[in-house]
Amino acid sequence: MNRMLVNIACVLAFGTPTLATQAATLANGNVLTITSGVAEYDGDGNFIGVASGSWFGCDCNGNNALTPNELTPLSQGTTGIVIGVATLPGASHAGEPVAGDTNAIDAPYSFFGNTASDATSIGITGSTAAGLDMSGWKWAWAGVPVVNMGSGAWETGFSDGIGNFVWDGIYGHAYTLDYRARFPEGDSSGIGGVAVGWHFEGVVAVPEAPTYAMMLAGLGLVGLVVRRRRS
Repeated sequence: MNRMLVNIACVLAFGTPTLATQAATLANGNVLTITSGVAEYDGDGNFIGVASGSWFGCDCNGNNALTPNELTPLSQGTTGIVIGVATLPGASHAGEPVAGDTNAIDAPYSFFGNTASDATSIGITGSTAAGLDMSGWKWAWAGVPVVNMGSGAWETGFSDGIGNFVWDGIYGHAYTLDYRARFPEGDSSGIGGVAVGWHFEGVVAVPEAPTYAMMLAGLGLVGLVVRRRRS
């Protein structure tokens, strides 16, 4: 039996907000919130990097690294990352993001003066041990056809289609998720072969009560919790 879910039963039965700090698997419906990236500027008002928070990066100078001035701040969209749920790309058009532009995972952002957004055709799943399966990761930009970004890992410690995920297994606590890929050669963006990366950080949100109930029902623990509460 999954030890984390046993601890969830304890939370509901006894009101103790603790979960095991061990290798942890995310459940469908879990939400990864996205902490906004904070842009950093020099004394003359020139952008020099992202001081903290989430970002998208593009190795535009081809040195096989993401330097601070190649990063773009990201912020949460309408949902954040919902585990096990596929999403459609949001705003993608020429010019900067405008009022009314939306996207599910992260808010539309500017890349080379045009609007981009991220999505996934396959619900993201995984754990701290195996990483998160991001093989369905998609990127939309400037109104061109959506680009598949599920492969092309680069940089030491990264694998194709896998996001490196760090979390202590406790709902409400912070996580980091880093993903590396390359634009496919000859893709519609016109920048095939270029290395890119995403860094997300935020918290793994505490599931709402109905979500807890569904998880416990799958283990046959709902009756146990109810009996414990009535005793």
